[in-house]
Formats: sequence, structure tokens, C-alpha cells
Amino acid sequence: MAFLQVHHAFRPPLSCGNLIRAPLLTRTFCRPYILRHRPFTQSRFFSSTLRQRNPRPYPHRQFTHPKEQPSFGFLDAVPQNTVFWSIITINGVVFVMWFMASERLKQKRDPSSYKWMVNNFTDSWRNVSSGRIWTLVTSCFSHEDIPHILFNGFTFFFMARPVLSILGSRRFIFLYMGSGMIANIVSIAWLNLVRGRDNGSHGASAAIYSVVSFLACVAPKMTFQLYGIIPIPAWLAVAGIFAYDTYSAVNDKRKRTDTAGHVAGLLAGVGYFLARRSRIL
Repeated sequence: MAFLQVHHAFRPPLSCGNLIRAPLLTRTFCRPYILRHRPFTQSRFFSSTLRQRNPRPYPHRQFTHPKEQPSFGFLDAVPQNTVFWSIITINGVVFVMWFMASERLKQKRDPSSYKWMVNNFTDSWRNVSSGRIWTLVTSCFSHEDIPHILFNGFTFFFMARPVLSILGSRRFIFLYMGSGMIANIVSIAWLNLVRGRDNGSHGASAAIYSVVSFLACVAPKMTFQLYGIIPIPAWLAVAGIFAYDTYSAVNDKRKRTDTAGHVAGLLAGVGYFLARRSRIL
């Protein structure tokens, strides 16, 4: 119910094209008058008549512009359930691809498939500088370990639906994909410029964290179930994750976890909420 109430805060602003002004009243005839010092027979009558051809348009017709179609507006027609299950399915398919590549490496000692997955489903400066820019997107659907995909899938399953109902299909896709790309760029920059290493990373954590932080901004008093057990307010959960990952990134803890990407994902979700609240997006 809280989401339906908050949903009104994200309606598009009223544009000038939506305003309809009443047309100006046109005088059909004027009161005649008589010229002085002239006989009555020479009196001249003046009147303003309606133009029969090419009438002047009314103000609301003259200045009203057709409503512009938003970018990628066709995505609004995609059902929300389709978006929800498509993201889950893509993550599952990529996970199976990782599993098959790993098994081929273990059993047949053939690293070609695993190397192909690393080159196309992990974000790193090596991949981006080699022209594989698509890895900024594909890595957002990439999981190699079972605990990793289970944790992210569990979080996405319970957090994505309310945000989808608030934003709709198109804006939700922008939030998920855009935040994931931003987090990947920040992660690459942090590791290469600050830590001096180019560790490839992958996972949907940053994109999912943006969904979680957006939902926490919309309903900060909503109760999250930490690990599905511990009830905690949404704002406190997001603040705790942000503080923990920031500490880990600054102090180079948890080197096997892309903590810088997590922080960027959380901030991207908050930034998207503020942009929507301010009618920027």
C-alpha cells in the first residue's frame, strides 16, 4: 500500500502542451457610428467579419505541440512479469554457461570455453580497452558460483517486484542496466587507479543493490528481512550495507568481492530516486 501512495510522486510533470486555453471571442459586428459633418446618407458603417479562408488558429491550436515519445518508449508495453522473469532467466542461462565452461576445463583440460566466458562476461579494463565494451552489460548477468547466484537471485526475487510496480518496465530496465554499467565503470577505475590491479569482476550485485537502495528511498520504514530471518528497517539495512562495503573498499578488505561496485550501485539507486523526485528523469 505504501508503494501505491508513493507512486503519485513519480507522475510526469504537467507540460504546456497539456494546457488547453479557451479560444478568444471574435466579434462578428461592431456598433456602427456616423461620421460628423456628413449627411446621414454618407454615413459609413464599419464591421469586422469572420475570415472565411485560412482562419487564424486559436492560441491552444497554435502553440500546442504533439506529445513526444520517450526514448525506448516501446519498453513500456513490455509486461512487468516478462521483465522480471527475463532477468532471472538470463542470469540462470549465463550461470549454466559458466558451469559448462568450468567442467570442460576440469575434465578435458580445455580452457577455450572458460577463457571465452572471462573475455565476454567479466568487466575489466583489459576487456574494455580491447573493444569488448559489451562486458559492462553482460557482467551484470554473470555468476560463476552457486552461493553468489542464490544470494543475488533471492534478493532480486523479493525486491524487484515493488520497484517494477512503481517505475514500470522501461524505467526499471534503465535503473537496473544503467546502475550496473555505472558500477562496473567505477569498479574498473577504482581497481586500476587506486589499487593498481585489474581484477575482472562479475555479478548482478551492484544492479540489484541499486534496486534495493531505490526501494529504501521510496519506503524507508519498510521492513527488510535480513537473510530472510532478521527484520530490519529498509533505511538501516541500506545504510549498514553502504557503511560495510565502503569500509571494505577503502581498507582493501574482502578482495574477492567487488565492494567498490557495491557502493557505486547503492549510490546509483539513490541518485535515480532523487532524479525522479526532482523530475529530471
